[in-house]
Amino acid sequence: MSDTILDSVALAYQPIWNRDRCLAAVRVGVLAVQPDAVDGAHLLQAIGEDWPAAAPLLSLSFSSTQLRDEALASAPVDNTWIEVPSAPFIAPAGLERLTLAVRRGHHLLRQAPLASVRNEQIAPLGVRSLLRPSPEEALEAMRCHGAGEGAENTPLLPGQIYEGIAGRGLAAICLDDAGAFGLAGWPDDDVLHSWRGRQLIGARSVIEECRQAIESDCSIDQLERYVRQDPVLVYRLLILVNSPAVGTAREIETLRHAIMMLGFGALKQWLGEQLAGSETDIELHPVRFAQVMRARLAQHMLDSGSEEELRAEVYLTALFAQLDQLMQQPLGPLLHKLPLTGRLLDALLRKAGPYVSLLEVARAQGDFDHLHMLPAVCHAHDITLEHANRSLLRMLASSRDQTHPPRDHPWAMDRD
Repeated sequence: MSDTILDSVALAYQPIWNRDRCLAAVRVGVLAVQPDAVDGAHLLQAIGEDWPAAAPLLSLSFSSTQLRDEALASAPVDNTWIEVPSAPFIAPAGLERLTLAVRRGHHLLRQAPLASVRNEQIAPLGVRSLLRPSPEEALEAMRCHGAGEGAENTPLLPGQIYEGIAGRGLAAICLDDAGAFGLAGWPDDDVLHSWRGRQLIGARSVIEECRQAIESDCSIDQLERYVRQDPVLVYRLLILVNSPAVGTAREIETLRHAIMMLGFGALKQWLGEQLAGSETDIELHPVRFAQVMRARLAQHMLDSGSEEELRAEVYLTALFAQLDQLMQQPLGPLLHKLPLTGRLLDALLRKAGPYVSLLEVARAQGDFDHLHMLPAVCHAHDITLEHANRSLLRMLASSRDQTHPPRDHPWAMDRD
């Protein structure tokens, strides 16, 4: 495998959320920037080789037909799907190639408009599909749900993945009523709009996990990892420890320092006081966790030998980058209530300083639909595609949706 193969492609990601609103899989868009330097077989190995069994499934979406066909003709890698448009499933020659790929052990995800498969009894090769409902089909699904007509009349098909879902109501119908495997992307704007005028306190699931961790005599590292799953909780904890009520001798800038200064006992008591007003709306979980994923990606872009204080500051910077959306207040006034470092404030309020490059590349890699912009963003910030891509794969390989699964579930703790 060429050492530079990951410098010849651009990778972006899109989470797939399941019925529990947990991370079930991740779409990875693959754009060949230097086509002559890439072949699908080596690229498939570079992305999926030794992929952890407990990590999210990867669904690879190749922009190049040639790369996709080369990948399908090679040996498969575990926990990986390959997305294929609907046309090859219809053409005899294409179906023959896909049949051979399935026999090799590949898992395929067919991309198709919902309308083209609605009357299908059995999908070719028994594949799962990634479906996009039309606006008319979305309205029909909403009408069927509202009329209580049940699954027999809805245009939605069970067990599939849906994309392009812009409303929280339709998202719930897909997952809860139609039995979808998952949703690619999440209707963040509509979910947050439904909370307009109401203050977010913190996710009950995160608060309870933190309290249980303290009761289990966890380490400060473990507790910090639980707390930082909720940007609002992190913000409110920093507000607390810097308030006159706590009366600390000096300003507290970091989450770890806040936990140390407050102490486990006082923190547990404060968390208990937050439970009464905490949110139980599971539709908020993908919004929060997507922000956590972006913060972890920015952190992974640091050199592996970076000091923990630097890693923590970059994580906090990226975690607060969308705090205004959750808190429904302008970002500047929110941040100025805290004694944050100049580097953090420069990055978020002035788009300047050493952290801007990390935030901008992480943002671009999370913009699945505009993957073609990533090479220019990396070039503008002097970050190689190889470094960005490896950082992304490390983040995804260690992503654990820790606030919903049982404690003994293999996804119960992220590892960094």
